Amino acid sequence: MGPEKLTRNYITVQLENGRSSYGGDQSWLKTRAEQDFGCGLIAAADILRYLRRKEGRETEKLLTREEYLKDIHELSESFRIRGPLGITGFGIANRMNRLFRREGLPYRSKWSFGRRRLERRIPEMLAEDIPVLLSVGPGFFHPKERLKMYRETENGELREAQTMRDHYVTVTERCRTETGEYMLRLSSWGNMYYVNQREYLEHVKKYDNFLFSSILYIRKKANKENDGKRE
Repeated sequence: MGPEKLTRNYITVQLENGRSSYGGDQSWLKTRAEQDFGCGLIAAADILRYLRRKEGRETEKLLTREEYLKDIHELSESFRIRGPLGITGFGIANRMNRLFRREGLPYRSKWSFGRRRLERRIPEMLAEDIPVLLSVGPGFFHPKERLKMYRETENGELREAQTMRDHYVTVTERCRTETGEYMLRLSSWGNMYYVNQREYLEHVKKYDNFLFSSILYIRKKANKENDGKRE
């Protein structure tokens, strides 16, 4: 297995203050429902754009916000957000498959659940240069429990910066700390964060389940004959 990270620059958008984003930000979306519950749309759109670049369908470049949102608006019909239920992982998988077929991209996706599959498939996808859509479920019976997110300081330390629940993010790398912990580098709200993989797994086991908290498993089709036969 190759390096557990993407080989290309992730989706970046030029911001007004001279900085650039790390992936898209749902707060840029048009409606209040999209801003509140559009994390799945943003994650799916960024992954689609990354795979277009991987297949040579789109030039890798720094995007303006207008360029980024033009693509989002075209995709929003496929990922309609109408309220607090947002979109399920199964719904994202179905919509992504329709978009892959429409654009002639040689990929298939499915909502993958189960701890062992998640632990195996995250490094597998990253080694194949495919971003990983990861969810942190709603934890219906534990609404106050949230997963820690970390930011890297100027001296390279990871400090808690944010928390999340009921949210989709995009994993771009899995790295190992000096203490042996796996950290997942991810895009959320246009920023780079890290999540401790062990803390994520413990959070899901204690406060949610691996149906709602899991990944969108994307693989490149080898050929039409064996498509659908691999696990």
